[in-house]
Amino acid sequence: MPQGAVPAPMRSRGESVPAGGIVLAPWQVLRFGGELDCVRAASLRGAIDEALGARDRPRLAIDLGDVSFCDSAGLSVLVHAAKKVRERGGTLLLPRASRQVRMLIERCGLQRLFTLP
Repeated sequence: MPQGAVPAPMRSRGESVPAGGIVLAPWQVLRFGGELDCVRAASLRGAIDEALGARDRPRLAIDLGDVSFCDSAGLSVLVHAAKKVRERGGTLLLPRASRQVRMLIERCGLQRLFTLP
């Protein structure tokens, strides 16, 4: 990937998607890599809103294992996802969170909002 290029969030759907030894079936899985900052947070938010649609009891997994940096805008998008999923009676899972993302969540005391295996 050329320097300065940023991978876009990828969505995959499947009956069974292994993620770190966890079988997710049938979950909507979003993968996001690179920097989750004020510049790119809107793209993840849009992907989350699209994935949730008007679904009741959604099961959403966001794979953040390849996120190298996350700022408050990125964290805000994750809180947004947790709120939207909870409002619909669903489940939000972060099956892989990079060390940087995990530390930010813990430092802000938000680990109760997310399932972090």
